[in-house]
Amino acid sequence: MFFGTFRHARKGISTIAAIFMLLLMFAALTGLLVAFFNYNLSAKEQMDIEHERCQEKIELSALEVDEQFNILNVVINNTGTIEVRIRALYEIVNGETKFLFDPSNYGITQIAPTASLVIYFPGGIPQIPFDPEAKIVAATERGTKTLDYVPTLLYGPIEPPSEYDPTKLYIGPLMLKFDDFSYHKTDGDGNLDPNESWQPGWVVPPSKGDTGYAWKISVMNIDNRNITIYRFASFNLVPTEAPSSTASWYLDPAEPTADKQFIGINQTESVTYIWTLPLSGDARKLTFPSGTTCMVFLTFFGVFHETDGTETPYAQTIPFEAAVTVTG
Repeated sequence: MFFGTFRHARKGISTIAAIFMLLLMFAALTGLLVAFFNYNLSAKEQMDIEHERCQEKIELSALEVDEQFNILNVVINNTGTIEVRIRALYEIVNGETKFLFDPSNYGITQIAPTASLVIYFPGGIPQIPFDPEAKIVAATERGTKTLDYVPTLLYGPIEPPSEYDPTKLYIGPLMLKFDDFSYHKTDGDGNLDPNESWQPGWVVPPSKGDTGYAWKISVMNIDNRNITIYRFASFNLVPTEAPSSTASWYLDPAEPTADKQFIGINQTESVTYIWTLPLSGDARKLTFPSGTTCMVFLTFFGVFHETDGTETPYAQTIPFEAAVTVTG
């Protein structure tokens, strides 16, 4: 009888073990199904995010400065096909990225497709001085960043004269003459080489030895106020193949002892750029390799002289709609 009871006990244990194993297998299969479902859900969410990111495209199109040339605000354009939300502003200087602030903490930052948004720099953060060598970059909550190009500084709308001349470029208060754009070789101290003359600026050779370059353009003040431009005004070449490799030449004022240049109403003045830094450093060389094609951007800083004797800040970046090609 003992052996019969033992056999029945073994059969019971075997049945329980089989049921337990079935439960373990069912739990394992359930876990695998849950993991597979979660993986598919996560992958779908990731694909949806990537699809939305592909539809995002934003541009930092303009910025505004105050009397001390601290940045007041930036303008972001949504050129993509879906709504975006701006979550961060950065400043990139000499390859180092610095987080400035999250605009969504200070107001609405959603931008509908084809719309624009002005983002003001809040008073609770340190002031950000405008640096021509720095870049302000905005980013969305999905991680899309603004395109890399030179923004236009705000100065207010100015209507060009009705007698439009295609050889001239009317941008705000200044009119640029395409047929009066030239370069001149210089020595290391910025002196114009007496053995050379001003040459058309569209095609230039690269620098050799201590040879530097000066650039000259003619501008006419078409505003109803006199303008003074400061030493921070610059001439910028941006290679089309590598837009992050900008080279800047700074203003050489018409008056040698001054750090600024006056342009009266309806006056045409030659503006010359030579230096690696505002009125300091050496004459800038042209170090781009042969065959490089560069876009031209002109940046002006200064003041309007109002009729009541006061001064209003003036800052503007002009895409010159020109291309400079470096020859061999």
